[in-house]
Amino acid sequence: MQMTKAALKTALVPPLAAFVASSNVRRRPYPLFGALRRLDPVHESAIGVWILSRHAEVSSVLRDARFGSDEDKADIERLNFGPFDRLFSKRGQRGGNSDHKEFVRKLGELMLFRDPPDHTRLRSLVTKAFTPRRIEVLQPRIEQIVAETLDAFPKDGAVDVMSTLAYPVPARVICELVGVPASDHGLIVSLAPDLAAGLDPGPMRTPDSMRRADEAYQTLQRYIGDLIDSRRREPQDDLLTALIDAESDGSSLTRDELIGTVGLLIMAGHETTANLVGNGLHAVLRDRDAFDRLRDDPSVGQTAVEELLRFDSPVQMTVRVALDDLAVGEQTIRKGSIVVPLIAAANRDPAVFADPNKLDLARSPNPHLSFSGGAHFCIGAPLARLEARIMLGELVRRFPAMRVRKAVRRKSFTIRGYSKLEVTTS
Repeated sequence: MQMTKAALKTALVPPLAAFVASSNVRRRPYPLFGALRRLDPVHESAIGVWILSRHAEVSSVLRDARFGSDEDKADIERLNFGPFDRLFSKRGQRGGNSDHKEFVRKLGELMLFRDPPDHTRLRSLVTKAFTPRRIEVLQPRIEQIVAETLDAFPKDGAVDVMSTLAYPVPARVICELVGVPASDHGLIVSLAPDLAAGLDPGPMRTPDSMRRADEAYQTLQRYIGDLIDSRRREPQDDLLTALIDAESDGSSLTRDELIGTVGLLIMAGHETTANLVGNGLHAVLRDRDAFDRLRDDPSVGQTAVEELLRFDSPVQMTVRVALDDLAVGEQTIRKGSIVVPLIAAANRDPAVFADPNKLDLARSPNPHLSFSGGAHFCIGAPLARLEARIMLGELVRRFPAMRVRKAVRRKSFTIRGYSKLEVTTS
């Protein structure tokens, strides 16, 4: 007999609570995502947040302008913490955010969390500066930076790929693109983990993670503000100067918008790529046939990156708000409701991907959703793809005997990656 909606909601409370409460459970999220997809793909959780896990609904919502990204439009009265009350109170999130409001306020001002017409204007201005041509000419420089970095790897020993390659290389690339001096690249890398943890959905943020996100953002804000002042005095051939000069229909970026946009580009420009490289390397190291194919067949490079994005997505979920009463699947989601599309669950939907739990580096077509969709499709996707293809390809070719020595998962929700991925090079 098919379970009723009430029974499904009750049955799914324990595994969802475990997912929120335990980083150990989050290390292996795919069984839970699969259960949600099978049992209740458009699931109204016990606290009133809707969770989408099937590719059809996740893809549709990401592309539907009637689902906004501005969390201020959410109707908090629709939330009922009920059985989760003690858990969220302990996390400091009962009924809202922690006492550290600055990061949350600034987050809402970013292009990523704005709806039209504000989002349309901001994206149009950024697109004028962040052009495909500007990305294309970076390939030789990326290859040079990767080669220099790998030259310093021990030929016989252990090395943490995250701290020596996955973070520093894309951080250096985006910093050079924006115009951040080489002497300050280390500062940018050091701020990334705390800022990324602040991107978790509201109820999943802890007071400590928000305090650290606040402090990191304030440091970044001061730094970018000083950099903007410097570029206004002395323009350079870099992305920051292009953003300052960008204009569309008589509109340009305000100082606060410049700071937020540059901060978003810097952080998103290396955080996602770093975790794509870490997750992808770990995946092929666990599947030696895939490792050997990536090493021996250069033609598989592009499809391999798409498959690694699908197989273990660095962005596991996102948040949308229903701007009207809307039908999703067989359910009606009321205006103001918070919706969490599980990108990682959609990326393993067997209705779309044959044998979805298998790593197939030649998979094509591969309509994964790891870069979101619609108006909020990741503007930096071409750069992330290029960097990952070069880094992973060079790693496996240079170190064919590489093995995992120690892998430590991050505790965050939205971003999936490793805080440490130590490998032996021989």
